[in-house]
Amino acid sequence: MVQLAQKPHSNLTFTWEDLLTLLRDELQEYGGLVGLLSAQQQSILDRRTESLMEINQSVQTQMEASQILQKRRHGFVISLANSMGEPSDSSLNQLVEHFPVVTQPMFQSIIEEINKLISQIRHRIAQNQKILARLSEVTDQLLSVTDPKSHSKTYNRTGDIRRLSSTNRSSLNESA
Repeated sequence: MVQLAQKPHSNLTFTWEDLLTLLRDELQEYGGLVGLLSAQQQSILDRRTESLMEINQSVQTQMEASQILQKRRHGFVISLANSMGEPSDSSLNQLVEHFPVVTQPMFQSIIEEINKLISQIRHRIAQNQKILARLSEVTDQLLSVTDPKSHSKTYNRTGDIRRLSSTNRSSLNESA
């Protein structure tokens, strides 16, 4: 087994294990977020609003946890860059070449996996937003067919759709 406790620079305030643990935790959080976004998408497609609300809260919590870990990692990277005499805006990927040779593949692998998950998360979020927007359009179209008078639309100055409200609006609940 490779010992990572070596400190190549005496002014580092953490061990390699600390960084590795942080990256593994971040990887786990991102993996959980991908799972939640998949569940969110399934709830949207199945039109399960109750579970969607719960999942949305879980997604928010998971994203906050991921951001905390990302900020911690960023702090580690800045500290590491400063101790190595590198610019403080260096990425962890750039700094890996200064790590002990035996640790480089492990760190490169986990960084690559984190980057893949971040890309998946961004893609899934965009996909879910598109599905929700389309579902909203379909719902709007259905409502305008069932009660056309109450669903007039115009465009505001920024080009967004604005619904005209009317005091004489009928409600679907008014009569049968």
